[in-house]
Amino acid sequence: MALSGTFSQLTQAGLRRVSVRRAVFVLQREGDVLLNEAQREQLWQLFHVPVYVLLVDSTEKVWAYECEAHQGLHLPQAGHAGKIPAGIETSPCGCGRAGPRLRYRQGAQPGFAKAG
Repeated sequence: MALSGTFSQLTQAGLRRVSVRRAVFVLQREGDVLLNEAQREQLWQLFHVPVYVLLVDSTEKVWAYECEAHQGLHLPQAGHAGKIPAGIETSPCGCGRAGPRLRYRQGAQPGFAKAG
């Protein structure tokens, strides 16, 4: 069983001792402050399963997803073309998947870096 929801929903589920066997998916919308390392650790302590970010649109459709390498969010080849921001990373991801992805910014500010 996997579990998805906002960070707040997931922490509430963890405090209610909801059991998860596979993974936790944090749903975030464009413009949300991204999940930070402390929040990731908190979810790990609650569930003891991998934690992944999914960027969703207003209809809850996934338009970018984090892989097991945690080096950014992969963008689909088709769909949501108008939502893909300028400055995407196209170098290979640590997971081996080809294609564009939003790379995480290094440093104190949460968000994405522009490729360059």
